[in-house]
Order: sequence, then C-alpha cells, then structure tokens
Amino acid sequence: MVTITVVLDKRRVKNDGTYPLNFRIYHQGKASTRSTRITIAERYWDEKKKQIKNTHPTAGLLNTRLRKDLADLQSKLILADDEQIQQYLAPKQIIPVAPTVQKVPVYSFAYELIKELKLDNKIGNAWVYEATVNALKGFHPDEELYFEQIDYKFLDSYNKFLLRRGIKQNSAFLYIRTLRAFYNKAIKHKIVDRNLYPFYDFSIKGEKTKKRAVDKQVITEMMKIDLPEGSTIWHVRNWFMLSFYFIGISFVDLALLTNKNVKGDRLTYKRQKTGKQYDIKLLPQARMILRHYSNNSSGHLLPIINRKTESVTERLRLIKDRNRLANKYLSRVADLIKAESITTYTARHSWATICKKLGISNELIAECMGHEFGNKTTAIYLDSFDQEVLDEVNIKVARSVKYRIELSHLLSRRIGS
Repeated sequence: MVTITVVLDKRRVKNDGTYPLNFRIYHQGKASTRSTRITIAERYWDEKKKQIKNTHPTAGLLNTRLRKDLADLQSKLILADDEQIQQYLAPKQIIPVAPTVQKVPVYSFAYELIKELKLDNKIGNAWVYEATVNALKGFHPDEELYFEQIDYKFLDSYNKFLLRRGIKQNSAFLYIRTLRAFYNKAIKHKIVDRNLYPFYDFSIKGEKTKKRAVDKQVITEMMKIDLPEGSTIWHVRNWFMLSFYFIGISFVDLALLTNKNVKGDRLTYKRQKTGKQYDIKLLPQARMILRHYSNNSSGHLLPIINRKTESVTERLRLIKDRNRLANKYLSRVADLIKAESITTYTARHSWATICKKLGISNELIAECMGHEFGNKTTAIYLDSFDQEVLDEVNIKVARSVKYRIELSHLLSRRIGS
C-alpha cells in the first residue's frame, strides 16, 4: 500500500529563511521524497492539518495547488504496479509532479493580498489595492493575466491608456506604483522570476502636488468668520481648528477619538496610518472648542461619526464620506475669505509650514509630526526633553495664529443674535 503525505523539510533552509514543502511517499518500508516546488516560512505551516495557514498571503492559491498535485500523484501511484512504484522510490530518481510550475494570475494574487489587508484591518491600503485592480482590469479585462506578461511594452501601453481616459497623472502613478508592489511581493513568493522584473526600465513620476498649506493669516481669517452655531459649516471649522491644535491630526484619527483618548490635560492616540503613538498637550484653544461637544452621545469625542458601526470597513467608509462633506464646506470657507483651496489636509500642512517660518528646526518639526529625522545629536537631546520641547513648539504655533475676536465669544455667538 502506498501512503503519501506533505512535509515541511526543515533540514534544508533556503537563503530567504524558507523551507521546501515535499511529498513523502511510503511503500513497503521504503520512503522517497518529491518536491512540491513550494517554499514557505515555518510560521505558515500547519503541521496538524498538513496545509498552509490562512495567514500566508497566497494560502488559498497554494493550498489548492497542493491538493491538486497530491491528487495527481496519488492517482499515478494507485494505478501503478509494484515495479513502477519501486521506480518512484528509487534514490535520486526525479519524477516531476507537474511538468511546469503552476502560474498564479495577477488578479488572484492581488485578491489574496487584499483579503489579508482586510483581516489585519488595514482597510485604507486594501481600498488602494482594490482601486489598482479595477484600473488594471479596465486595460486588461482577461482574468488570465500573469506577471510574466507585464513587461516594458505592457507598462507603457497601460500608462498611456490611463492618461487617455482622463486619469490624473498622480492617480496613474499610484496605480502603477501599486502594481509594482504586487510584482515585488510575487517575486518574494517565488511566483515570478526576479530576472523578468520590468520596472528597472520603466519609470513614471507623479506631478508636484498643489500647495496644501496656508499661512497663519488665512487661519486667522477662518476664525473671524461669523457662522451660525450648530450649522454644518460651523462644525467643520471646529474640526479643522482641532486638527490644527492637535499638530495636524488626520481626519480619520480625529473622527475615531473617544473620551478615553483624553487623560487629564493630554490627548493620546495611535495614528491609523502608521501605528505611531502621539501624546499632545491640550491647549486652551482646543479645550474651548471641545466644550461644545461634552454631551456628545455618539461615543466619540466629536460627532463626526453620528451612528454606531460594527464593521471596521463600514466605519472607515463613513469617515471617508464625512471627510468629503468636510472638504465641501471648507471650500465654502475658502470662498468666504477669498483664499485658495482649503481641505482637511490643510491643517496638517499649515501647522508644519508655520513651524518652519517660526524658525523651528526640521528635526523638531519631524518629531512633532511623528516622522523620522536624521540628526542623531538632536535625537539624543530629545530623548531627555522630547515631551516638554514638543509641547512648547505646539504652543508657539498656536499663539502665532492671532485674531481680534475672542475665540470663546466667536464659538458661542450666532448670526443675528
């Protein structure tokens, strides 16, 4: 009787730290090994179930391939006579399970990556990957697209296709850059040969984005506008100013804040995009605004999310819609003060720009905003005084935004009252 099982051969580690998966064949006390042509890290192998764990980016595809190849091998050996089986067991006899390595389509591979991102609650990245797949399907709708087909000619034609359809250059750049990320991951998973990498010859650059920052005079003018208390535009201005006073907190992080994020006179939160932990002193200006939301019943610090959502995806989609609404009203604010475009991003960029104009060093600005900085001497200094120094920087920026109308009076006044 012939028995076949799948084993992770930990005797033979590859240069990248992975191990080969092999078929182990047993017959009449003899054993032989046949390669599956799959290598994985030990953490991805489920020894009990004899399959690749779902945490592997392409677990679904590889497990399907394993089951198919195992079934093919079993069929051959069940129908073979004893002499033929002995040939399979002969030492150094190489009998391929399949004539060629099974190719993995680009779209199938991308869907597995998207699935894993969603499992890890990296919904924003998952949306970018989905948008990239949809854009690529517009150019190449056939599901049977393989990485080997993507060469310089393919990329050049794809880029021209996007631009001719009216896609902005920065969006085209994002789609092709994300496709490059797919290709790099496919190389690491041994799905495509590194020698075929087409991005060495093909390059595309994004356009320089329009200036997102405004100077402190514009923010001053924003605060001087007389707006009806409780109106949507009034709330949106409050959210913008809180973002500014919270060192340019992103709209999604602002929307997700709860009362638990406020501890004494400090705001602490983890940025969704990077996982970076922030600890910010609550300035008096921010406290004045937050008083208007002390009775918010939504469970959040601010009523940006006005209904409970169980799904992370649903919650982030709702925030995305609210961000779009906020930008609509910020555009109206810009019209009222005859300023250039103002969006929710403007608060973060403006905070950094005002910092720079105040003479704050790049190292300190980067540290305040949670970015890496290169001056090791400054880094050592900040190890001892970082929180106090960062608080002073934010206070200095907030004080630079001057206005003749008292903030407390402005926020409590209604038009016509």
